[in-house]
Amino acid sequence: MGRGLEARTAVPAPTTLAAMATTGSEHLIWYASYGSNVNRARFLCYLRGGTPHGTSLRQRGARNPSLPLADAPCVFRSAIRFAGHSVRWDGAPAYLEHQPAETGALGRRYLITKDQFADVVAQENGAEIPLTIPFDDIRAGSHTRVDTRSYDTIVGLDPVDGIPVATFTSSTPPEHRDPAAPSTAYLGTIVRGLAEVHDLAAEVLAAHLHQAHGVAPTWSAPEIQRLLNIGTTGPV
Repeated sequence: MGRGLEARTAVPAPTTLAAMATTGSEHLIWYASYGSNVNRARFLCYLRGGTPHGTSLRQRGARNPSLPLADAPCVFRSAIRFAGHSVRWDGAPAYLEHQPAETGALGRRYLITKDQFADVVAQENGAEIPLTIPFDDIRAGSHTRVDTRSYDTIVGLDPVDGIPVATFTSSTPPEHRDPAAPSTAYLGTIVRGLAEVHDLAAEVLAAHLHQAHGVAPTWSAPEIQRLLNIGTTGPV
């Protein structure tokens, strides 16, 4: 996999800059998400606790429940693939492929602390907090294994304004796995999250997700577009 990310940089607000000065940029990381965490309400369940809409599993939240200092759209240089089965979502979860793709996945990045990032990875894998992540090993193009289950590799991406950017995926290249269909709740959470942050027409977002391996033939682009207007994604 290449360096992996095309970032659309947003200028931090004055309050964000002040918070960065207080926190210390060396303790921060941009978490680049591509699955259900592109939906802000769903992602905040990992920070503040709660049960995401469409699931029955309550997240305990991070040790530091502070909100992200900033978030912005991003585009990966690899595609996503839906594979396997998630009990949490009752369907196939998304994984970022290792190989570069002609059309990369749309995503969303959050500026959070490294401790928060570690807690998000732990909760994604049903692991205990705290989870040890060797952040000094994470740099653009790196693949760092961690002692977890399905999302066991931290992928280093291009830094933004000197702050590291990372995501996580499977150490087994997802492109080597059989594709499978995502559930209504999971796919709906993703498309609504992308609509929150990407200034793209609904049909463009739907067509983009329809290209991901595992989506067709279960889902058509018009069906994905209709998910934009179904349900809510707030914690319960």
